[in-house]
Amino acid sequence: MLEKFSCGFPGVVRIEPSSICNLKCIHCPTGTTKANRGLMAPQTFDVIIKNILKHQKQIRVVVLYHGGEPLLNKNFPNMVKQIKEIGIPLIKTVSNGMLLTDEMIEKTCESGLDAIEFSLDGTSFEQNDFIRRGCNGREVVRNIKKMITYKKENAHLKPGICISTTQFIKETQNIPADTVPAVPNYLLEVFSDEINNKDLSFKTTFAMKWPDMNVDRKQFFVNGSGEESQIQNFCDHVLNTITVRWNGDVVPCCYDLTSRVVLGNIYDDNLETIWNNQKYLRLRMSIYEKNFYPSLCDECNTVKNHKYLCVKEDSKGT
Repeated sequence: MLEKFSCGFPGVVRIEPSSICNLKCIHCPTGTTKANRGLMAPQTFDVIIKNILKHQKQIRVVVLYHGGEPLLNKNFPNMVKQIKEIGIPLIKTVSNGMLLTDEMIEKTCESGLDAIEFSLDGTSFEQNDFIRRGCNGREVVRNIKKMITYKKENAHLKPGICISTTQFIKETQNIPADTVPAVPNYLLEVFSDEINNKDLSFKTTFAMKWPDMNVDRKQFFVNGSGEESQIQNFCDHVLNTITVRWNGDVVPCCYDLTSRVVLGNIYDDNLETIWNNQKYLRLRMSIYEKNFYPSLCDECNTVKNHKYLCVKEDSKGT
């Protein structure tokens, strides 16, 4: 019965260079939930490389990011180089941009990284710095502009740069499901030259309630969208992406930032074995049957109705 839920090796591999973050964002489980965190050791990364070497033809993308700030790991540029050397077509990451020093800009641009996504949230620098505790939004903008300048001066087309901005639904707003928020004016203004020159792109989302997240009820309330009848029995994450955390633990997807569901560890089994072990097969079956046996899935926006973080009108974050 379970065997029918086995899958060929996935095309996307997610690797976490760091589960530690230098920020404590109020809309992120990493910033709001205590957990065992650390930096991926070189020997752990080497084990992963040996595992994916066997499947390099199937792998289309490696994402060097999960729950923390990847640039905290000083080995990050070398990680990119090692992955490039085995012929993976696309390598990308996500960063808060606070650690983008001149040295890191040079090393990152020279590493072969294909794409990097920087996060700037809210409708102003003041709101961004309130939400993204420890961030200086204006400094992040300066760092991004420095990276763009370095790319131009050295005739580098990569990494492609995207600004990811999370916006918040207010208590009095009625936002239909699947609505995409507009890019806030402060970002359009500060990056006007870069937009005209097509030096970067934007991605916008509404803040969601993550599984296993401690919600600050003084700032937010959680608002759901859709009906329970809209529950899905399909999740691409458990079919096409394998996620390896900083310590070698394999978790179901990018939404498990606290290792709530550990499916194996690369020091105990290889990735191919873990990918179709009994835990993975039962997980896929539970989604297909809409039983959602791990509570992680039962709280997830991918298969259940969306849950948004809505800002209370008297919140300082508005």
